[in-house]
Amino acid sequence: MDYGALPPEINSGRLYSGPGPESLLVAARAWNGLAAELFSAADSFQSMIADLSGTSWQGPASESMTAAATPLVAWMSATGAQAQQSATQAMAAVAAFDAAFAAVVPPAVIATNRAQLATLIATNLLGQNTPAIMANEAQYAEMWAQDASAMYGYAANSASAATLTPFASPRQATNPAGTASQAAAVTQAASTPVGTVEQELSQLVSALPQTLQRLASGGPSGLITSIVSLLNNSGFQNFLSASGEYLTFLSGVSFIISGVLFIIGPVIQIAASASSSSGGGGGGGSGA
Repeated sequence: MDYGALPPEINSGRLYSGPGPESLLVAARAWNGLAAELFSAADSFQSMIADLSGTSWQGPASESMTAAATPLVAWMSATGAQAQQSATQAMAAVAAFDAAFAAVVPPAVIATNRAQLATLIATNLLGQNTPAIMANEAQYAEMWAQDASAMYGYAANSASAATLTPFASPRQATNPAGTASQAAAVTQAASTPVGTVEQELSQLVSALPQTLQRLASGGPSGLITSIVSLLNNSGFQNFLSASGEYLTFLSGVSFIISGVLFIIGPVIQIAASASSSSGGGGGGGSGA
């Protein structure tokens, strides 16, 4: 804008009647608050990463977490510095406004000059006010130049204060395809022979009552036969074969086997004791 082409009434009037620097002051406070929050968050994240990776959590997962979180911490620190710079620039714009406001001629002074000129012209019947009119116009010209200079300086300072570094987006810290990969893994798991494993497990469990019944009948040969029969059961063998393909399922296998042994163990002891008692009683009868 060519401020030199505008009379001082307009330049001063615009500056005096405008909203002023209050919005810039509010923006500066907001930027400073954002900077403080970002710096605090970055410090907290950095401390948390150091505590986790340095003491209680170590290994590949910890290293992956650190590698993913460190760029985020750096981004928060850099963005906090940019927010702080934005607050400084807003305050620079406030200073530019204050300087221009102080430099322009107050509208009341300009109005007084114009009123004096009108009076001098109205009463200049014989030309006696000509020197005063010339002095008044010279004073008005100085006001014009003063306002134009102030506004040009204000425009330059405001443009400098409005120059900011563009904000950068944080780097992606997670795998964008993670959700899709998880869905694919779930679909694949659903299509695997897990149902076969469950079916064989059901057959194994259904074979337990028969095995227990044989154990309860007594006799060493019956005991051995029952255990061998259980271990050679097709359900047990197929269950082990099917579950062997899934390492994550082995813990369940060991749990079930331990449960089976927990149930069978006391029965085996009882059966063995009963078998011994039966054998001893038979010997006594023969002696009689």
